[in-house]
Amino acid sequence: MPFMGMSQDEAENDKVIQFTGVVLDEDSASIPGVHIYTPVFGRGTSTNQYGFFSMPALEGDSLVISAVGFKKATYVVPKIKTNTLKVIFKLESDQEMLNEVQVYNMPPTVEAFKQAVLAVRLPSDFDNVNRNLDPATLQEMYRTLPADGSMNHRWFVQQQAFYDQTKNSVRINPLLSPMSWVEIFRAIKRGDFTNNN
Repeated sequence: MPFMGMSQDEAENDKVIQFTGVVLDEDSASIPGVHIYTPVFGRGTSTNQYGFFSMPALEGDSLVISAVGFKKATYVVPKIKTNTLKVIFKLESDQEMLNEVQVYNMPPTVEAFKQAVLAVRLPSDFDNVNRNLDPATLQEMYRTLPADGSMNHRWFVQQQAFYDQTKNSVRINPLLSPMSWVEIFRAIKRGDFTNNN
């Protein structure tokens, strides 16, 4: 009997509840992008564009509510009888006023300012464009960059579509296609099959 009682207490301590709520500022406006997480277990979530969040939590979890420009807050999930808990958090703004700084980059005369503005030589926008669109750079990137997720997905979908189209018919032999032979001849002329060793 004591063993059964202990296991019931542990089950109650580990009860998972659905923890939902809204995070507001001092003017009762919703705050998007607020982080609600448990530092001990490393789990949490962020509020959506309406300041709403929903996450599973354990009774007794110590949650940290943090956002840029607001003071951090902590909240301990209480023991409740139901499986859901709804709360409204209000965060205080955390703004610091910096002292005024005056920066003088040149003598404070109109003539010196005009001369400095006229002496500026801005780089041409086409310099960066030409450097980034250099054919040798693009070809190297094409050879070395791995396929991203969308390219892998597209290839997989194409293979599935080809399989679905040809599963009830005779597969086409690429050696009988004249376009395949054209590509082979072009590759031979380019020297794709030469041994570089």
